Amino acid sequence: MKKFGLGIVAIILLTALYYVTAGSTQLRDEMKIRVNTELSKLQQQGFGVKERMVKEKNEHFVLSVEDPKKVAAFYQTQGTELEVKDAEALKGLKIGVDLTYLNDSYSALSADLYPLSLPDTLSKAKELTEEDKALIDQLNEMLRRKAILVHIDFNKMLSSFKGYVKDINETLMLKEKTVITLKGDSFKGEIKEDRITAMDQKIEQIGLVMGEVLALHIEESKSDYVLNGKTLYDSHYGFTVKNVTLQAKVKEMPIEMHFSEISGEDTTAVTDNLANNSMKLKVASAAINDGSTETKLMGSTFSFKISNLDMDILKQIDATDVNDTEKINTLVQSLLGKGIKMEIPTLEVKRLAYLGQEMDGFTITSSFAVNKNIDLAAAKENPLALLNALDSKTKITLSDALFAIIAQQPQVMLLAMFIQPKVVNGKKIYELELKEGKLTVNGSPLM
Repeated sequence: MKKFGLGIVAIILLTALYYVTAGSTQLRDEMKIRVNTELSKLQQQGFGVKERMVKEKNEHFVLSVEDPKKVAAFYQTQGTELEVKDAEALKGLKIGVDLTYLNDSYSALSADLYPLSLPDTLSKAKELTEEDKALIDQLNEMLRRKAILVHIDFNKMLSSFKGYVKDINETLMLKEKTVITLKGDSFKGEIKEDRITAMDQKIEQIGLVMGEVLALHIEESKSDYVLNGKTLYDSHYGFTVKNVTLQAKVKEMPIEMHFSEISGEDTTAVTDNLANNSMKLKVASAAINDGSTETKLMGSTFSFKISNLDMDILKQIDATDVNDTEKINTLVQSLLGKGIKMEIPTLEVKRLAYLGQEMDGFTITSSFAVNKNIDLAAAKENPLALLNALDSKTKITLSDALFAIIAQQPQVMLLAMFIQPKVVNGKKIYELELKEGKLTVNGSPLM
């Protein structure tokens, strides 16, 4: 169901954007001429265009996936990864499109897009249970009401767009009564050379309630995306979420989680075909309650960097049959030969509360590099030889109070007896280094 949902969003939004971004900036009649051309192009890209009805100021047609391989290839040219198997899973899905020309002072073209039928993988699946059949009937009833609908307006120059997803408040009568809500989903963006170069989105509320088994609520999420370089991979993505609340029952045990002020960003830059990526995730506070114990984490941060990823080799790996292990091994050898480096600049929890005790938390930093001369064939014969091709450094800093709690575990207690931590400003510190196949902890050899 998750891939089905993601597939609908992708097919609705991205296909619509391609369709209109290549449209005409001229008047209505000239637009219609261009529409004919662009619909023909869509058909060449593996889409079906059927039931077309053209009027003076508007028109209607139905889009479908006819050739999954061509559709997947089309999305890849637009910078969106869609596997052939995922495109195949969308066969049978039909998207209704209602166009209005020169709708208002902003819009050269307005579009309503809505699914008309479910993919064959759902509607024609074999061995459906009675619950599955009831779900499909309810989903089809939603489609008849256009309960899922995306509206998009494009400006006169077709250089920007804005739109929204229709609010959703649906109840599905399954084994557990399920309520799905979506409120205040709006977006806007910019277009350059037939490609989305920037997009902002805001969602007021997302909810999923399944009887007494699960309740998920997400409040005030925002995201922004910008394409800022010469390639489809040169980009920056950021998001914020005010609150996430999850209540669930696992084996009749109630679990509650609450996260507030979540933010994240992801940046990729490509130079000489080598990609460098960095990401960061921050959570102001997190509380987890399993019915008997509550744990609170405050000021959590995780950041990660990776560099020297050869984009051509990654594309080749992605296009290679997973059963062709010889070719994949050769490509991976070439990829690692570029000298991949990874780093965790920060993994940190500033403060935490556990069993009624509040204390300082921990910080972990780590770096990892692969020797360009790594030999995967030799490593396969002798896995220990792999250690000679890896260099890494890790520093773990724990508050005294947290270390005392962790050291109560028998395994940790035994380890702490043999490997004493450094003590700096009241903090317990472990420094691990792997170099030329040798591991040291706080400067003492371990292997």
